[in-house]
Amino acid sequence: KTQKKIKYLTWHNRGDYFAIVSPDATRNSLIIFQLSKKATQLPFKSSKGMVQHVLFHPSKPLLFVSTKIHVRIYNLVRQKQSKKLMPGAQWISSLDIHPKGDDVIVGTYDKKVCWFDLELSTKPYRIMRYHRAAVRRVVYHKTFPMFASCS
Repeated sequence: KTQKKIKYLTWHNRGDYFAIVSPDATRNSLIIFQLSKKATQLPFKSSKGMVQHVLFHPSKPLLFVSTKIHVRIYNLVRQKQSKKLMPGAQWISSLDIHPKGDDVIVGTYDKKVCWFDLELSTKPYRIMRYHRAAVRRVVYHKTFPMFASCS
């Protein structure tokens, strides 16, 4: 249970789990719910930065947690951080994972879209600076090989 305003909610692909982000909360900024067991999990004793966004990997037991300047990837089975993506941004606005799970795109408030290939590096594969204003949302298409960004 959170007493603060919920900013973001995301569902796991199988539909049994969902996670909420409440950046104003200190300890409970990220809460994961499991519907079948009616259980609640607080994955972090203390968060490493203000949580902005959270996504489940489409096929692997991974959780992507976006803070203000980093994207941390946590292995849910081992319950440890596996990677830390560094987009080099001042403030991350949104992120999305490719439906196959190989690529991640990150939108930033400093007008950049960072494209990560998870198999190559923790630094962006490509940084695109085509926007004149802050990038508010990035999203992959579910079937076609394309993504969209808007500012």
